[in-house]
Amino acid sequence: MIQKVVLALFGLIFILSCNEVKTPKKPDNFIKKDKMTAILYDISLMRALKTYSVNDMLVLGLQPDSYIYKKYDIDSLQLAESIDYYSVNFNEYTAMWEEVGERLTAQRDALQFKQNELDSIRLEKSNRRRDSIKKVNMVKPDSKDIQVKNDSLLESVSS
Repeated sequence: MIQKVVLALFGLIFILSCNEVKTPKKPDNFIKKDKMTAILYDISLMRALKTYSVNDMLVLGLQPDSYIYKKYDIDSLQLAESIDYYSVNFNEYTAMWEEVGERLTAQRDALQFKQNELDSIRLEKSNRRRDSIKKVNMVKPDSKDIQVKNDSLLESVSS
């Protein structure tokens, strides 16, 4: 009996708590979808850079937040309000993050392609150098051209 009452009470609380979901209104200084997608892309790059090479960021004096604000001419409140607004509109927000993911994947693939090109060039140079060294080592001097020189120190000591 007590379990039924407790279960009914939790059910009532659950129903009442879901009654009114407040969605944020569109901010006055709203960031448009294209610009917001670009901002999310740069934020993703900055986070990746921060986890990959914090020392490089410190040496360069790069502050990710201030970089984003300055680049897009926005402030933290404008960004926070726009993120809140977009996060409630799930389909639109998901589409933006999918576009960010596609851009990151394309960037990664382009960098990987470039890295593979550089690696193949290095390998080719290394092979050419190794081949030229082999050729030099394979050339044997002609015995007729070799003149045996007597060591002058040995002659003076033995005399």
